[in-house]
Amino acid sequence: MIGVSETGSITEEYPRIGPCLLGPISEETTYRRAASVAHALATSRECDLLVSAEAEVADTADNPDSLPESHRDGHCSQTSPVETELSLDPVVSQHKPSALVIERDAKQHLIGELFSDCAERLSSKTDVLTVDGRGTTDRIASILVPIAGGHHSQLAVETAVAVARANDAAVDLFHVIESDDDESHDRGKTVLNSALATISEEDAERVDTWLYEASDATEAITEQSSYYDLTVMGAPTVGPLERFVFGSTTKHVQREADSPVIVAHAKDSE
Repeated sequence: MIGVSETGSITEEYPRIGPCLLGPISEETTYRRAASVAHALATSRECDLLVSAEAEVADTADNPDSLPESHRDGHCSQTSPVETELSLDPVVSQHKPSALVIERDAKQHLIGELFSDCAERLSSKTDVLTVDGRGTTDRIASILVPIAGGHHSQLAVETAVAVARANDAAVDLFHVIESDDDESHDRGKTVLNSALATISEEDAERVDTWLYEASDATEAITEQSSYYDLTVMGAPTVGPLERFVFGSTTKHVQREADSPVIVAHAKDSE
């Protein structure tokens, strides 16, 4: 598998194996979005989809209407319910999923960022995607993917492309530069081209790249996200203490964006 290093260069990675796991989610809009993301990724990775039996709405195995209409003709190898109890840690250890889709911890405030959340903890074992309940789960036509070239960018791109394929949507890979000079342009194009190189030729037809000049990348991403049906971005690359002191683009966009945001936590490299 081709990947993108933190410097924007192409790297080789081992292919991910194992099913996709949809964790317990109680809120209906969030569940429908999480189900569609998990289904799209499982279809893309050609693996089984395991759905938490603790979800308070019907799972995709018994009720295909819980998936948006655009996903119902899609196919992943198998969809099965799974007991997840109160903690996801033993379930992840048992089933060894290639990816886990869970609800964002909306109760976490600024002070809470001093501590690692569930997604960060579980990303030591698997890829983790967090979703929220903003907006609707109607058909998605446009997806924004802010690219900074960090560790989590490849998973964000992979997820966005999988969701776009299921919805016949367009994807914009978005990179912010601070100044309109040749050096900044060249560096930005390198980051975008490296991310673009991870996408198949067939999927690349629905993907565009966008260099955007702005003095504040965080505000630029938050503003532009409102013009898209969905934003998919990589998780913070710094630890909780650094985020608390210096702030985090991803956390800010999660808090302030009007449209739904998916955050990709790529599995920690061993």
